[in-house]
Amino acid sequence: MIKKISMFGAVSTGVGMLIATSCFISSASGASAVGTPFVIAIIIACIANMMAVLSIAELNAIMPNLTGGIAQYTLAGLGPLLTIVTMVGGYLISNVFAAPAEGAMFANVMGEIVGDSVPPAVFSVGITIVLVIINLMGVNMSTLLQEIVATFMVLSLIVLSVVGAIGAGTGVEVEQPAVISSKLSDILPLTATAFWFFIGAEFIVPLGKDMKNPKRNVPLSMVLSLGIMGLIQIIMIFGFKNYTLWSDLGSAASPHVLYAVAMLGKWGRYWMIIVAIFAAVSTQNSIICSVSEICCGMAKMNLLPAFFQKKNKHGAPYFVILILGFLTCVIEASGISTGEQVSFLTLTCSLFWMLSYATSHLNVIILRRKMKNVPRSFKTPFYPVFQIVGIALQVYMMFNISTDNTQRLHIYLLCFILFVGLFIYAFFWVKYKLKMPLLKGVGVHQVMTMESPVYHEIKKKMEKTSSVSD
Repeated sequence: MIKKISMFGAVSTGVGMLIATSCFISSASGASAVGTPFVIAIIIACIANMMAVLSIAELNAIMPNLTGGIAQYTLAGLGPLLTIVTMVGGYLISNVFAAPAEGAMFANVMGEIVGDSVPPAVFSVGITIVLVIINLMGVNMSTLLQEIVATFMVLSLIVLSVVGAIGAGTGVEVEQPAVISSKLSDILPLTATAFWFFIGAEFIVPLGKDMKNPKRNVPLSMVLSLGIMGLIQIIMIFGFKNYTLWSDLGSAASPHVLYAVAMLGKWGRYWMIIVAIFAAVSTQNSIICSVSEICCGMAKMNLLPAFFQKKNKHGAPYFVILILGFLTCVIEASGISTGEQVSFLTLTCSLFWMLSYATSHLNVIILRRKMKNVPRSFKTPFYPVFQIVGIALQVYMMFNISTDNTQRLHIYLLCFILFVGLFIYAFFWVKYKLKMPLLKGVGVHQVMTMESPVYHEIKKKMEKTSSVSD
């Protein structure tokens, strides 16, 4: 019998996905550009993503406890073509970028300790392989690991940020202005940089079927996860101001190590090594656990090939787990290490995610109109204000995905190529394999029925009967 996931376990999954050492690259980039006013961008990004998870919570209230998460909502709202494009792009492809970014940050820290004697990729690939094995052992093992890791990470980052913000470190405080720029034209575009702190809270949704009191705990745990992360990042910015020069912070490949050493000396380095290990474990474990469940749910709806839903004796969707692990290891083995390379991966991932969040808001608007009388255990307040404002914020961040023009063009080019490939796959898959209307939403009852194995057995029998009669 699978043990039900508690509220603590749910928040641990959300926070575990949000807390990552790659976030230090984003916070260092934003803080080095404008100083402490970067806090304004953090607050806006946090609010934008809270709006997104509230929309996701309402969608989950219509179709609770489904393994495909946002995919099922989009299928009902926008049809199969856009579901495949936004979900495969927003979750499978984007997380293939997110996981190696975290592995690279961990490898950078280990490289500073052992020097050039061991290739950095050995560390990042090694930890990915260990996590793949753990996730193949089932969701209970993964969740237990997440609770332990996330608790340590939250406590560590709270201590590191508070000690720095109040100037209680053993290092020498630096003299520098708190504000580099107070212009909104400089601050607001950095919301796209801060967005990286807050992606992934909705990974809690696929776990709803294994959660205690999911009606309450799914939306509450997502909002709490975002709030905890936002508070930590805000306090951390003031810690940076006290112990690291803005110019040094922006150019460092491992800004978290720079900060910890400046604040606590050699003990800060040792502490950050442990944090880097736990952060890599936390983020990659959350990605592998949740994305595999999402892809399994999409396969149940025939949006992905059937083998994506195959599970081993522990109930783990092993095929997706192995694919994620393999692709992550390939990118890690390529040798990404610099802050610029990690930033490129995280921002590219963010753009895909922004699109999926905007789609969630749009789904709420569509389903409110199509299914206004359907009971919902949770509704977003002030409808449709959160949805309209949320879409506007996501679109704004997409247009300001990077403050560097060259990097922004490279991100757009890569995303364009990937989207074209996804549209081609989705078009042929839906039109010729599924033989469904490309842009017509599927009825909610049919979407929910797809969760049952009986649905697919009956569908196969009907297809065989039809082919024989023809």
